[in-house]
This record gives sequence, structure tokens and C-alpha cells, in this order.
Amino acid sequence: MQYSGNTVEAARWSWVEKTGNKVFSPIPSPQTPIVRMENITKRFPGSVALEKVTVEFSEGEIHAVLGENGAGKSTLVKILAGIYTPDHGTIYYKGERVTIENPMKALSLGIAMVSQSPVLIGRLTVAENLVLGMKQLGVFESPKKIRKYFEEVANKIGIKVDPEEEVWKLTYTQKQLVEIARALILRSKVIILDEALTYLPLEERRKFYKYLKEFTQQGGTVVLITHKLLEAFEVSNRITVLRRGKLVGTVRTGEVDIERVREMMFAERAKEITYERLMDGKPSEPVLEVKDLWVKNDYGTYALKGVSLTVNRGEVLGIAGIVGNGQAELVQAIMGLRNVERGTVAINVKGRKYVMPDTKTLRELGVGYIPDEPLSHGVSIDFGLRENIAVMPGYTGAVINWGRLTHLAKKFIEEFSIVTPGAKTPLKFLSGGNLMKSLVARELDLSKHLLVAYNPTRGLDEVTSIKVRRVIKEKVVEENIGVLMVSEDLDEIFQVSDRIAVINEGKIVGLFEAKSADRVEVERLMVT
Repeated sequence: MQYSGNTVEAARWSWVEKTGNKVFSPIPSPQTPIVRMENITKRFPGSVALEKVTVEFSEGEIHAVLGENGAGKSTLVKILAGIYTPDHGTIYYKGERVTIENPMKALSLGIAMVSQSPVLIGRLTVAENLVLGMKQLGVFESPKKIRKYFEEVANKIGIKVDPEEEVWKLTYTQKQLVEIARALILRSKVIILDEALTYLPLEERRKFYKYLKEFTQQGGTVVLITHKLLEAFEVSNRITVLRRGKLVGTVRTGEVDIERVREMMFAERAKEITYERLMDGKPSEPVLEVKDLWVKNDYGTYALKGVSLTVNRGEVLGIAGIVGNGQAELVQAIMGLRNVERGTVAINVKGRKYVMPDTKTLRELGVGYIPDEPLSHGVSIDFGLRENIAVMPGYTGAVINWGRLTHLAKKFIEEFSIVTPGAKTPLKFLSGGNLMKSLVARELDLSKHLLVAYNPTRGLDEVTSIKVRRVIKEKVVEENIGVLMVSEDLDEIFQVSDRIAVINEGKIVGLFEAKSADRVEVERLMVT
């Protein structure tokens, strides 16, 4: 397989090759299509999401569907999963024309989807959610058997979740893993993964992909949507590329290199992609001081155990760690969204120290925030970008200047290439990536002194991810703000950070200068 790239990305590929840890070498795709989607067209208010797209998914393959945000990837697979119905076009399943009018119909055919946003009932346990899903399909199994099935699947693919745990207590990533397990327990023939694995740790992703290889060897089909091209090249047999709702083409993975696929996805914009370390900041005085922080999680046990850290103006402090080690509780405590049992959080702005400020004060002071569950806690999807700007302190006073906010929303749309009919279009009509762009654009603009960000490029395509990282670093260097960035993407941590702190089991276990940090040592501290 050919590879073309630079720095962080190339280093990871080199490590994969040297250690022999590639998941598997892609094999030629079988020629028996289990699904054929022919001339699929779908329109939403003010936009065409898909226009006469034809694609086939074959038995025994992992088929990656790639494209920039708003290309139509999620819309395509949601039609296959029965969430949307096409305006025009035909679906064939095992050679027969079918109408997939709802998700239950898709599941009855053996088509299961795990989406970017998990769809589980929070007040029920993991096992109860699984039992309910099977009952809806007319399959009645005892909770004891369901728990057994879940534990068997969980062990195979590396899921560490108690089936008796209530879903609302799980992290975003854990919820996605439960949905993946549900699809496997239902013995689906076609599994759609829509950005479901984006922030799994590297080793856990590899373990899961090995399981998927076994699944495809037994005749199963995997449709994989991911923004990580390297991942698609490691595991897929074929790649289909969409751009602005149209089919660009389908290629065999072993016959093209990454640069060619990037050109298919982004055309001339592919030249903007780089994984070189971004410019170093010039740290000055502290803007955020966290001292001996003890915070409990939703279980009532300590998620943070004496965490101390400082973020200086003119730097990015990256927090590296495997999901579930206290990162979410850390950012929530800093933003005044979670009770602090012991310790202090202080913000230094304009010569004044604010100790344990509440959320409203932080926002008024110019602290930007990208939360761990952005679609649930970051924006209101029933309103447009303009209205989502209007609700934030700092943008409005006693009188709302709607003209100014409309102008600002249009500025965000242009700068971040947000695919939307307009500033007032409800965000629920946007793709997940464009919805995330809307949130990120607002919060970067709001950040006058400090940005607290959890996975700031979650769900964004490569070009947009690089742009967001550059904007963050430009604000750090040019506007002298501080950034605390939690990311489960280690490539992102190494590209953007000036210093890297490793968190494990609620404690800071290592602190490094990013430009001289040893990636192997950072990964070791994350898992030991």
C-alpha cells in the first residue's frame, strides 16, 4: 500500500509498519453486492443532500464512505438504515427491491446503524436497552441471556461497560460502544458505523477492527464512515467518495494512495492539509490555575484525585488520556458545571483573580467552551446559528441587535465553510459536522482570555480540523489567550499543544514539553 503524508501522520504510519500492527491487509472486494442503492436523491429545506448517487456494498467487505462535512455521507446511510426516506431512487437488498420505511424494517432485514449521536434510553440500564431492542424485533430473550451475549461481545471487542449500569452515567464513547455491541448481538448482516469509532484509543480500535475482519470473513458487511483517512486505508477493502451530495467515485483501497483520495474529497482544498506541528506559543502569566482538585463523577466516586495544573496565556495545554479517566469531569468543574469537593479553580483576567467562578461569570469574562457532548450541551438544534449566537453573554445586552448577529453568523458560515441554507436555518437540518462547525466557530470567537475545549474537532473533516487547530493556535499566539484542550486524538494533541499533561485514573501522571515529548512514553502513561 502506498502512503503519502507528513510529520505526525507519517510517524504513526511508520510505527504501524515497523511494529507489524496493521489490522490486516485489505483484500480484493467480493463481487456479490448485498446492497445496491441506485440513483438516490434526497432534499432538505434549502439544500440537496444527495443527487442521483449509486453505490454498492458487497458481502465480506469493509466499505468506507468518505467526504467532507456536508457531502451527504450520513444522509446516505440514514436512508439505508430507514431513518430517512429518499425522494427518488431504489434500494436493492440481496438482489430484491425493498422499501426501508423505518429503522425497524432495516433491522428486520439485518441492517443496523451506529450513529454519531447514540440513541439509547438514559434511565434504563445497558442490559434493559438491549432487551428492549430485541423485543421490538419480536425476539424475546431473558435479561440473563442478554447480559451473557453482551459480555461475550464486549470481551471480543474490548468494551469495558457494566451491563447493569444506567446509560445516563456512561460517557459519550461508552454509549457508542454499547450501540456497536447491540448491532452485533442482533446478528446484523450489514453494520453501519457513522463516526462511531472516532475517539476510541488506538489499541481498542485495532482490537475492534480485528473483530470486524472476522465478521466480514463470515459474510458480513461493514459500511464505515470516518474522517480518519489513515484508518480507512488500514481496514477497508473499497472506498466511496462523495462531494456536495454527488458521487465522485469508488476505488479499491490497495490501488490508490491517500493523496489521491484526498483530492477526490477536497479537490484543490486538499493542499491545505498538513500534520506539521503548529507554531509554538509564547507562554506568559497564568490565566487558569487548578489546585488539588477533587471531583466526583455521576457514580459518586472520585473522578479527579488531587489534580493541579496551570494554563498560561500564549500556550495550549493538551490533556491526553483514554476516555473515562476524569477528562469530562475536569472541564465541567473548570466551567462551573460540576461540584468541586476539594481544591480550587481560579481565572486571572485583567489583573483580577476569580476564584471558583460560576458558569455565567466565566462566559461574561470571555471563556470559550466546547463541551464533551457538543450536540446535547453546546447548541440548541431547533434554532439557527444566529439564535445560538444570541443566547451567549457578550453578544447581546438589554436589546438584541439582530442585524449584527446575522452579519456575524454569515461571517462564521463563510470562514468555516458551514453548509447551510442560511443563518436562521435550524441546526437540526445540518449535518453533524456542520453543526459542530457552528459551535466551534462561535466558541472560538467568544474566547477572549481562555478556551476550554473537549475534542474540538470531533466529527470534522480533515480540512476543517486543520483549520480549527490553526485558528486555535493563531488566537494563542496573536491574541495571547490560554487554551486547555482535552482530546482523545493523540495526533491532535501533538500537533497543537505546547505542553502535554497525561491523565490516568483521575491523576496527572506526566507533564511534557510537546516539541520534545516521546509519543511512546505518553501512550504508556495513558494505559498503565
